[in-house]
Amino acid sequence: MKFLKITGIILFVLVALFLIVAAFLPKQFHVEQSIVINRPAEYPFNEINTLRNWQSWSPFDDEDPDMVTTYEGPASGLGAISMWVSETQGNGSMMISESAPFSKIVTDLDFGENGLGTGYFTFSEENNKTKVAWGMDFNTSYPVERVVFAIMKGAMEEMFMKGLKSLKQQCESIAYNDDMPHFIETAHILHGEKPTDEQKAQLKKTPQLYVLQLNERWIATIMDSCGMDEMEATLGNDFGELMPYIAKYHQEGFGNPFTLWHSWDEETMFGSFEAGVSIKSKSPDEGRIKVRKTKPVKVVAGVHYGPYDQTMYMYEAIQKYMNDHNMEEAGGPIELYVTDPSQEPDPNKWETVIMFQVK
Repeated sequence: MKFLKITGIILFVLVALFLIVAAFLPKQFHVEQSIVINRPAEYPFNEINTLRNWQSWSPFDDEDPDMVTTYEGPASGLGAISMWVSETQGNGSMMISESAPFSKIVTDLDFGENGLGTGYFTFSEENNKTKVAWGMDFNTSYPVERVVFAIMKGAMEEMFMKGLKSLKQQCESIAYNDDMPHFIETAHILHGEKPTDEQKAQLKKTPQLYVLQLNERWIATIMDSCGMDEMEATLGNDFGELMPYIAKYHQEGFGNPFTLWHSWDEETMFGSFEAGVSIKSKSPDEGRIKVRKTKPVKVVAGVHYGPYDQTMYMYEAIQKYMNDHNMEEAGGPIELYVTDPSQEPDPNKWETVIMFQVK
């Protein structure tokens, strides 16, 4: 009996302490984290304002790879809705209820049985750098939710910071409207180091994309067409014809070979294209070789590491990015070949830049 009495007293004290602590905790759960992104405010704003883009940086998607997310309403801005089903994180939905370009985004959160909340992002730009704050407010009931959310606060702050760091990487990896005329010649994009095998595998899951401005340039090309089974031999002949021409007209320092696609038929696996190289100055047309000066054009680009026949994921990633950002094509896709197969026989070490011309 004495043992039970002592146990009862201890339990009473613990419950009393629990209730007292809960009484002093705030009724509203609040969490906020911030980060500085080296881009103007429109870039993180656009990534957040388009809910489908969250899969590229949201920490909650990483926590449950099996989470199923669907969307309703407009692709971005006021009224855009995402809904998720997750065995580990529960089901819920989020709707953008306020979207003030490039200053604030507010979301209405519905966690089902776990209640309602409000999320927000604020953007403060200075000298082309933007401080992005990500916060959430959640009304809690007394006493259990107040204590539970107080315990969760640290973990939520870590999750928000993880997401902001990923958002920062996502925004800064995209060189929006960057003037890089040497891009077509060197294919160096922001980083000079080649990724490791592990990084290459990750890049295939979440490709890094870049929006670049290609300046006008002289190019020498051969118009051709063929089926998939003849592609390697046809391009080999075309570039084999271009190299003596370049040497003849002293075009030292020419750019990497590229293919500019004009059409492709998936059913017949047949396409038309120009095989070409960038050159430093005008030279005369000669036979099949035509020379012209291109106009400046914006491109969405990504670097593929590996064999030429494994580039489909990059094409799909670029097309998705264009759709999400309401970009229209302004010409055929371009494949820029960084690696010379005659110098590097291992296809897994080849680098190819895939570019889509956009308006």
